[in-house]
Amino acid sequence: MFLFLLITVAGFGQVYAHGIGRPQMLNAPAGPYTLSIWTDPDPLRADEAHVVVAVLDPQTQEFIVNDVTVTVRLTPAADPAQVVSVVAGTDSTNQLLYAAEFNDRVTPGRWRVAVSADGARGASDEVAFEVDIEAARGFNWLWVGLGGLGVALVLWVVVSLRAAPAARSGRRPAA
Repeated sequence: MFLFLLITVAGFGQVYAHGIGRPQMLNAPAGPYTLSIWTDPDPLRADEAHVVVAVLDPQTQEFIVNDVTVTVRLTPAADPAQVVSVVAGTDSTNQLLYAAEFNDRVTPGRWRVAVSADGARGASDEVAFEVDIEAARGFNWLWVGLGGLGVALVLWVVVSLRAAPAARSGRRPAA
């Protein structure tokens, strides 16, 4: 039972971490590319802010995943001189989309998100939109609760397994 719970919680974390999120711009023409952009989670928070980008061939609408560098820049409306720039990358789970993480690198408020792609076909036009970033969520007590539940389950199983041999070795009641 505990193993099932652990696998379920761990699997949920993986699926959630690689979700696409809220669409911000879909099929936006950008020079030699078409860009679709999502933000995740919804709402964005200062401690967790991801921008996910799909780079497509404008003619075939097929994903372009090789020989492209995707750059995502966030600029706060309150201080346009403070730019946070990340080169988006792919990973083993997400091989068709580019993801940029801004976790703990932004502050609450209104931000301008600018995305560009540069590759074998040339440089794209910059595609931009604005988003609101909320305050950090803070400590997640759910994980503490799940950890406590897991420890309680392990202790219960250990005690149950130790009690079972002792009960079997005892004398049988007289009939």
